[in-house]
Amino acid sequence: MSLLLSLVDSLGNFQNQNEAEPLAGPFSKYIGDNSVKYISYHASPICFEKYYREYMIASLPRLRILDNLQIRKIDQETARMTFAEYFEHVPYQRKPNENVVSVLQKREIRSSQNHVQSPGKKVSNLYGKSQCFYTRSLSAAKMGSCVWPFLNPLSFSGSTLVGESKSFRPRQFEYHPSNSSLMVFGTLDGEIVAVNHENGKIVSYIPSLGAMNSVLGLFWLKKYPSKKLTNSWFRTSDNGSLKLYDIHHMRSMETGIYGGAGSVSFDEFDQLTSVHVNSTDELFLASGYSRDIALYDISSGKRLQVFTNMHREHINVIKFANHSPSVFATSSFDQDVKMWDLRQKPISPCYSSSSSRGNVMVCFSPDDHYLLVSAVDNEVRQLLAVDGRLHLNFEIASTGSSQNYTRSYYMNGRDYIISGSCDEHVVRICCAQTGRRLRDISLEGGGRSRSSMFVQSLRGDPFREFNMSILAAHMRPRLKSEIIKVNLLASI
Repeated sequence: MSLLLSLVDSLGNFQNQNEAEPLAGPFSKYIGDNSVKYISYHASPICFEKYYREYMIASLPRLRILDNLQIRKIDQETARMTFAEYFEHVPYQRKPNENVVSVLQKREIRSSQNHVQSPGKKVSNLYGKSQCFYTRSLSAAKMGSCVWPFLNPLSFSGSTLVGESKSFRPRQFEYHPSNSSLMVFGTLDGEIVAVNHENGKIVSYIPSLGAMNSVLGLFWLKKYPSKKLTNSWFRTSDNGSLKLYDIHHMRSMETGIYGGAGSVSFDEFDQLTSVHVNSTDELFLASGYSRDIALYDISSGKRLQVFTNMHREHINVIKFANHSPSVFATSSFDQDVKMWDLRQKPISPCYSSSSSRGNVMVCFSPDDHYLLVSAVDNEVRQLLAVDGRLHLNFEIASTGSSQNYTRSYYMNGRDYIISGSCDEHVVRICCAQTGRRLRDISLEGGGRSRSSMFVQSLRGDPFREFNMSILAAHMRPRLKSEIIKVNLLASI
């Protein structure tokens, strides 16, 4: 739950509790058995969030007046119970804030108060059972000390091409699988740009393949990390172009030289929207605005097979497992998510799981233990990948919009999920084991440049704990979309 905007409203009410306020932003809520009406002086959108009042009361224990209503003891007790059920105060289910120095000290002496043995209970050596324990403890301590995360739009240096200034309109992006500083993004104009996102320097550039095309999918190869697979959708002909590029042969922004020998073309796939490579970099799958899927061989460049009628409506996203080269999942607006296995000649799925709305996307957790499914308007669920049983429903409030397309990914391995929707300016961070909300990241409130933005896509940084990037688009068409880097361990 975003705290900054709430504090402005709440503290304003606290200071002016004895003054008459104009009737602005009224809305109703039930407290106990009584229905009361709030009259907010500075009505903020966050006041309409589910459990807003309970969150504020639990977060500010000394607060006595909220939205012109006195906070009673029963309100505080109810707020504490609600907060414990739906929110996390600090990461990794820790109740108290930890100090970085104390974490380092415990690491050196390998001791903790948690080692005290209770009668009849076995000693749990928390500090010795995971090599990630101290990393997580340190990141939790740092995040707990940050009031508001650091948001930094990705700026590009050296963005001139043969003496001509260049600006970009990002449409899709991916982190490099092994180089922590490298990112690639495709644009609405059909360009592909590799950039060092740490210093903003553009590394390589591929110009548009033709008029009226947009890059809808990108994927780095893991076994051959210098290459990446991309697809461009040609709107004029409704045909999908698939090309494999070697980054070392891509066009340099400084020299303007592009080596065409660094690309390999594959058979086109009509109305292409999604592409994904398996874990061994041998095969990839393509899907689009149809019910079919095409299987390609990377080494030969040939299309091996087309699987037809895999869903009742078009397939929005297709994803291979991270470790099994033959297992993949599909999501469709027919409300189904299906698991398939190439070894069984996918005529029928291994299993199918249904959402109440059309599915926008699906992805595997890094260890393939879970499937994260995102349906229209904030319906986000986590399934057990082995059989499709529901593990968690994240219960994010819906907006009532059938066009509010939601996308979710994992962060910090499989510890947390990040979720954002195209009609909203908020990214929500939830624990992937409890479902509880850790924090909301708002793209608004940062000045005029972020006054009207919504979440188009997002990714967790695979190398940095509690770091992510958000592809944000402006409500006003004349303003260009931008990639915003978020560091939850650093304050503004």
